[in-house]
Amino acid sequence: MNFGKKMMPIFQKNSKILLILGLILIIGLGLAFRLKPDKKMTNSGQQVAILIENVRNFYKNKPSAWGLNSFSAVENKIVPQNMLLGRQIKNSLGKDVLLGSDYLGNTVMPGGRLFAITYKNLSHEECVDLATFPFAEKVIITIDNMQIINDKVSTFSWGSENALPISKNAALKACGENNDILWNIYL
Repeated sequence: MNFGKKMMPIFQKNSKILLILGLILIIGLGLAFRLKPDKKMTNSGQQVAILIENVRNFYKNKPSAWGLNSFSAVENKIVPQNMLLGRQIKNSLGKDVLLGSDYLGNTVMPGGRLFAITYKNLSHEECVDLATFPFAEKVIITIDNMQIINDKVSTFSWGSENALPISKNAALKACGENNDILWNIYL
């Protein structure tokens, strides 16, 4: 008797169980694929950390971040080469990045002890993923606040009603279709 004929009654008796196990396997594989971090997203989050470290190192012996903007960051080689597209700063997602005192990239003025990194034109999913990015502690302690800017401005800061670190639920509510994220960083 061949193997197939022996197994047929077993498969017929247990068809519902096998079907359920098959569905669980398919759903599990789908979730595992979806939960796998996107390399471009991970790189974009890490680029925030690199920019923070580079700016803080450049200005560490100066009384403020006076003069910092996107242009000066490129000129002073604060921005890593892999983020430059000509004279524009781009993250791994190909989106514009601005440095300065605000979400427009205006120049930090004398005495300015905060600077801003802004990621522009993020989709809802990109916004949620970057707003909840798991930065290392040495990065987290430098963040004064974070803003999600779309048709409204949602500000998240330590100890406030909209607290840092931002939860996935809060990010889902704050992010719209087209978003900018601004991180205000202590020098």
